[in-house]
Amino acid sequence: MSEQGKIVTGLGKAELHRILVRGYDLTEELVGKITFSQMTFLMLIGRLPTSGETRMTDALLTVLVEHGMVGSVVAARLTYHTAPEAIQGAVAAAILGAGSVHLGSSEWSAKMLHEALPRETRDADLDAIAASVVKDYRERKQRIPGIGHRTHAEGDPRADRLFQIARETEVYGRYCDLLQRIAQTAEKQGGRRLPVNVTGAIAATALDMGFPWEMTKAFALIGRTLGAIAHIGEEIRNPMARNIDAAIKPALVYESDRKT
Repeated sequence: MSEQGKIVTGLGKAELHRILVRGYDLTEELVGKITFSQMTFLMLIGRLPTSGETRMTDALLTVLVEHGMVGSVVAARLTYHTAPEAIQGAVAAAILGAGSVHLGSSEWSAKMLHEALPRETRDADLDAIAASVVKDYRERKQRIPGIGHRTHAEGDPRADRLFQIARETEVYGRYCDLLQRIAQTAEKQGGRRLPVNVTGAIAATALDMGFPWEMTKAFALIGRTLGAIAHIGEEIRNPMARNIDAAIKPALVYESDRKT
């Protein structure tokens, strides 16, 4: 924000003998006194979280750290294999793939929920809103972000756990409720299971905690950054990228070599 030609930030500043973060003295009031989950909430929302919000934030940061040898971590391993002097490049390779198809759909699920149920809305008919959302996506022949999962087709255990924690911490609110109703409506109309997936649960619980929809992807990015670094650490100890690279080459068919 600009004020009389000056650039103003509320995040922090460094002085001669102290560093201020969101108005707190970093070394005197934060370091060694709050957790990383609390720090995440403070940085993104601007205040320290309640105990329930802390537990929920911790769950959101933890739930997407690892999901096997998916494309993003393969990209990280292959990048590190070709540029081991720049670990940050390998981490970036993993995170750059967080989009609408994989990992980043929490953002689009949150946008859908926010547009369907603006925060200022009172006395909303959630069943009617859910039916309207499903109808809109069916007419556009688009997948509804936040429901359904290729691997966890019968139900995403990560989403179930997040909703459980949301209820235990009293975070569970109308966005969680609305997304559940959207999934149920889509299942009835489509005739197949379409359970809420983990990115949908992240979107709904983050919105219920007051996060802007544009920031809900932050949990996926922060969590998967740790996961990518762990994969690179394993790559250093037990190199696999060369085997991945070797496995790809026999499958390649060059257009000039194809027989007509």
